[in-house]
Amino acid sequence: MRIIFIILSLITILVSHEAEARADKVKSIIATVGQRFAPDRRQAVYDISVSKDSTGKISITGKTSEAEALGSLKYELAKIGLNDLADRIVLLGGDEWALPTISVANIRSKPSHSAELASQVLMGMPLQILESEGDWLRVRCPDGYIGWMSLGSAVKKTSAEMRRWRSASRGVITSVYQTRCYTSDKTSGPRDVVSDLVNGDIIELTGKSGNGCLQIVLPDGRKAWIDSSAITEISEWASQDFDGTKIVDMAYSMTGQPYLWGGTSTKSLDCSGLVKVCYLANGIILRRDASQQAATGCRIEAKNWRDCAAGDLLFFGNGRSGKVTHVAIYDSNGRYVHSSGRVKCNSVDPTSDRYLATPFLHCVRVNGYEGSDGIMRAKDHPWYFNL
Repeated sequence: MRIIFIILSLITILVSHEAEARADKVKSIIATVGQRFAPDRRQAVYDISVSKDSTGKISITGKTSEAEALGSLKYELAKIGLNDLADRIVLLGGDEWALPTISVANIRSKPSHSAELASQVLMGMPLQILESEGDWLRVRCPDGYIGWMSLGSAVKKTSAEMRRWRSASRGVITSVYQTRCYTSDKTSGPRDVVSDLVNGDIIELTGKSGNGCLQIVLPDGRKAWIDSSAITEISEWASQDFDGTKIVDMAYSMTGQPYLWGGTSTKSLDCSGLVKVCYLANGIILRRDASQQAATGCRIEAKNWRDCAAGDLLFFGNGRSGKVTHVAIYDSNGRYVHSSGRVKCNSVDPTSDRYLATPFLHCVRVNGYEGSDGIMRAKDHPWYFNL
């Protein structure tokens, strides 16, 4: 009996070791696939875990927003004989959409109003719904950024409704400064306001006009009137040529605006938010964060800053590690505009009285690199138009 017990114990140990080895192999596959298809968790959901029950049976659960990641994971698991192991993983997203219904809507890191402000989206900006949790939507923004927004700030749209919206007569708010729309073309008092609007908001046009105003429809169906000079037809806005001077002028127009971590509107913004707002005014969609923007376009070394042109991006951070923590928009003669405490002007020229000693890492040129990774013209984005 003792020998049988010892043999059974050895078998149990061997089975346990084999199950542990298989579990480790599965964990390694999950990690490798994640590094390949979802390296930036700001741009992708890839939450997959491995568990093992008392019998040694392995199971994996979780969710991902990346179809390629799920496909690759299933393929790699099949190669080691675990064909159906990934069947419980949920693929997020699809053809569900939302449009923000307020001028600037907050994107949180978690589904809670007390969670970190990660980013912001503008009225009428097309968002892909990945999943919902109570009164919160997890959305992917046109720049790829993922976060949570309150359903109270948006209206859901079906696939058919979005196709109609993409081909509808639309306008973009191109007024540099915050404006308002009113109940009629003859009223403009404080009690006649329907909504405030900021640069980059998208609304529909009814075709009606009067007294220098246009009638518009907000994403949730509210009708209002706005000064026609504040709007540009969406195709015209989306197909602009690159204009570095316009980008810089947009930045200067926000001089004094307060810094807000996660802010990406003309109301208040962080450093990369300033860059996004100014480039969007030129019809160009950039990545959300400075570290992401730093890896796009054409690199120009910091020592060659005199080769920079209006609209180029300057990156600052840790001089030893090279980690990017700040971004600014280049003007000329060493001057740049950035959001640090407030939107203001400083210089990379050591001889200037506006010089800041913050470690200057490198520059990036966006002009000429539209269509490359992280730089997209709105006219080429399939969420904005039925391409």
